[in-house]
Amino acid sequence: MFDHAGCSISALDAGERRGLPLDPLSLPRLLVSAATSSSASGAVAHAVSSLHAAALKLGVLSSLPASNALVSAYSLSGHLPSALRAFSLIPYPSTASYTSILSALSRHGRPQEALSLFANSAVSPDSELLSCVVSCCRRASAFLPARAAHAYGIKTAPLLAFYASAGPALVALYAKYGKVAAAKRIFGRMDVEDVVSWNAMIGGFAGAGRDGEAWNCFREMRTRGVRGNARTAVAVLGACDLESGRQIHGYMVRNHGGGSNTILWNALVNMYSRVGCVSDAEHVFLEIERKDVVSWNVMIGAFANNGHGERALQLVNAMPCCGMQPDSVTFTTVLMACCHCGLVDEGLALFENFVENVALIPTMEQCACIVDLLARAGRFGEAVDFIGQMPMRPNAIVWGSLLSASKMHDNVDYAQIAFEQLVQLEPENPGNFVTMSNIYAKAGMVEDAKKVRMMIDREELVKPSGQSFVQAM
Repeated sequence: MFDHAGCSISALDAGERRGLPLDPLSLPRLLVSAATSSSASGAVAHAVSSLHAAALKLGVLSSLPASNALVSAYSLSGHLPSALRAFSLIPYPSTASYTSILSALSRHGRPQEALSLFANSAVSPDSELLSCVVSCCRRASAFLPARAAHAYGIKTAPLLAFYASAGPALVALYAKYGKVAAAKRIFGRMDVEDVVSWNAMIGGFAGAGRDGEAWNCFREMRTRGVRGNARTAVAVLGACDLESGRQIHGYMVRNHGGGSNTILWNALVNMYSRVGCVSDAEHVFLEIERKDVVSWNVMIGAFANNGHGERALQLVNAMPCCGMQPDSVTFTTVLMACCHCGLVDEGLALFENFVENVALIPTMEQCACIVDLLARAGRFGEAVDFIGQMPMRPNAIVWGSLLSASKMHDNVDYAQIAFEQLVQLEPENPGNFVTMSNIYAKAGMVEDAKKVRMMIDREELVKPSGQSFVQAM
């Protein structure tokens, strides 16, 4: 494959082999091209690895842009461990380096680790990195760090550049937490002619459960003459019921052909899943021409959320046969399926396989799934022991699972322990206060329940609505 004498690499482009120069300037472009190829995931990963090997052998991997591109390429091809290793070998990571690795961690379902890595960095973030940090905060449900990033951006970055970059993520996050007025203020500072701004607002309303406002925003966008794109359809689908969803489905078929636009069809699968039409979701899934890992994850989630745990497990097992490598999100989703469907032994075996055979570092979400799985099976003591044996410090997601488990098993003592941790980790999450108040009330501890309710009123907390899997991606 490699022409060492001429320092070039032969690449397959549109079915024809062409000699491409391999040097520090062309390497980033080649890596991105290989990682975003429409080939099967195994072929994409092999192409990225081959470019990496050739670059090392020819000594053209010394530039920082090339190293950053390598991190992104490994992430896009589904190899997060290789992306992490590539980042660790950068002697002096730049702001762009951190943007690449944080995006990689977030893309693979590990936003909390991304935030921890950023917290220990010594770089001065620019607008792009701040945007990435806010996106990680949104996915990790870390509201206070997002507000801190927002304040830092206002103080240090040019406002137009900052809101152009971080504005969409900020709008989605504030809307998720019910801070609609704040989301609208940010939207007002963004370019109203930019479809990305509208997509963020529509998706923010949909994610906050304000479907009517999402549709009104969509209509206003069209009235202003702003042309929507695939992301617009994704955002609108998040606000659809079955009837309007079928209308959007028909519009997509007429204007975008069959299942050629993977992003759109992934969102359509998610919409049918959300309204409980699993057979329709599966039909759309089968029509997707170029399924990516998100396609599989959304369909697995559709089975999981609608009580078809065994079908979810079957689909995970089918992925390697179709040339698709399960990622961390896949494992989290199928563990959720085991939780919802009472597949305790299957879930525990799956988790053990992840850790021992696949050599994946379990995420907090996966650990929380195990806590939930054990608690739902009546094995509360094992759930508590599991948290005590975790190799990493539990975060809000794990403590939230323990709080829910304590409510399920009427255990006030462990509920208090979990609640104390949650108040420190996410003091503005009203759901924790509501749950603890209900636990106290059920236990007959009326005064304690009133105190917690008063804390909610004093802080003017509003319980946020949920968010769909596709929107979170």
